[in-house]
Parts: sequence; C-alpha cells; structure tokens
Amino acid sequence: MYLQANGRVVYATSTRPPEAVKESLAALGVNVPATIKESRLDIDDWCTATLTGGRIDTEQGKTSLFEPIEGGDRLRSWKVADLSLEWLKTTKYGPQSWDVIESWPPGALGIFDSYSEGLRFNEENPFLEWVISRGWPNERRARRIHFGGVARGIHAESFYSRLEGASDGIIDLRVMERGDEAKNLLRVRSLKGQPHDTHWHEIEVKSNGQAVLVS
Repeated sequence: MYLQANGRVVYATSTRPPEAVKESLAALGVNVPATIKESRLDIDDWCTATLTGGRIDTEQGKTSLFEPIEGGDRLRSWKVADLSLEWLKTTKYGPQSWDVIESWPPGALGIFDSYSEGLRFNEENPFLEWVISRGWPNERRARRIHFGGVARGIHAESFYSRLEGASDGIIDLRVMERGDEAKNLLRVRSLKGQPHDTHWHEIEVKSNGQAVLVS
C-alpha cells in the first residue's frame, strides 16, 4: 500500500477515533509508530468534536482551531465560521509549527473520510463554500492527492451536484444484493481529463480490512 511504498498520508477521521484508524492500519501491516516517527503519517482527529455538538470547549489561552495530539492534530470546532477564520489566519501567518504535512513535498495522499459529518453542524451551502473555496484549493496548492467521502441520499441533490462539479473525479461505492449475498461494488464514474473504466467492479474485503478488486 501507499505507506509501505514510502508514501506520505494524512488521514482526517470524522467517523471514528484516531486509535481505531491506527488499529486498522496496523492490521494491514503498517508499523504505525515508526511511520508517524518518520513524519510520513498524520492522523487528524475530526471525530471528538462530533461527540460534543460540533465544538470542543475552548481552554483559556487557546487561540488555534487545532491542537496537536500524538501523530496529528485535533479539530476543536466544526463550525464554518471558525473554520473560515482559521483559514484566514493560516493564509496570513502560515501554518502552526507542528503542522508537519504543510512541509511535505507534492504527491502526498490526503484522506477525509466523511464530509457528511460536517453537515450535522452547518447549513449545506456555507459548508460547501468552505470545502470548495478554501479546503480544496489548499490541497491543490500543496499538490496533494485528496480523497473525500460523502454519504448519498441524505443531502440535497444540489449539494451533490455542486460537489461533484468541483471534483476532479468521482468514485462510487455501493453495496448491492445479489441472490442471498451482499456484494461490495466500486466504479470510477468520472475522472476529468483521463481515460477510465466506468464499469462496476466487485471488491472483496478481507478479514484484516484490505479491499481487493475481484472482477
């Protein structure tokens, strides 16, 4: 996998705690402590704030929206107003000294597991504007390869249309019933400027969590 090929990965987890992500990576054969020590893996906690109404209480003296934790940083507010203010501060003064990913060379892999979590605490349009006009441009400037997840069927169709229109590519994941079995399927629906196979393909999820293309 990418980390074992000496790649760099930043993983923003909003649906489960960082410890669970580390356990999943370890099951895939990644030496998580060593990879973090080498500054090739950064796991950012966007999950804790979802458990407290979208915001972690501010401690006296805290001025940044993010705080350093072991192997990454923790988001303290999902509110778009706070995210936008932090973006403006970073644009003006630069990233925090402990934000190691901003020193990475181009080609790092960024994963954001679920943008849908942010819509629990924000209206769709302001949140979408933050993603498209602030979050993604930052990824493009850093020349990171960014994958962001979103759940279908729970947001307005206009939200999906605008998000997809601003994306460089769209990968669909679906669970379908075939006979008495559930099959996991994947397809690349669009990939701007690149030839691609748009057929559905079955993927098998191994006991260690590895996903393997089987057809």
